[in-house]
Amino acid sequence: MQDILEYILKNITTVPDDVKISVEEVEGTTNYIVTVNPTDVGRIIGKEGKVIKAIRTIMRVIAIQRGVHVRVSIVSDGEAGADQGESTVEPPSETPSVSPTVAEIPVEETASSDNLTVEV
Repeated sequence: MQDILEYILKNITTVPDDVKISVEEVEGTTNYIVTVNPTDVGRIIGKEGKVIKAIRTIMRVIAIQRGVHVRVSIVSDGEAGADQGESTVEPPSETPSVSPTVAEIPVEETASSDNLTVEV
């Protein structure tokens, strides 16, 4: 199964030499952890995750035929040690002040006999 996954990924990526697959067995599930070049992460995931969903579907079909459970995770080289479940976002150090967006414009009003004219 790892060979099929590797074949698919190497044909999708622009840097196929950076595709690395590590295999872990956890509680009867085979975890395939795929590491790719950071520039190829978007290619592997695809629009709205369609590409990775298709890859996972292929792997699931093969797993069902063989009677095993599989899981496929994608990690880029820059994220190899990062926890995928959490993201660290720091709040801004100070709250930006809001300045008025509308400037005061002097308006002169002159009255005429039938209507009111406003000159800007």
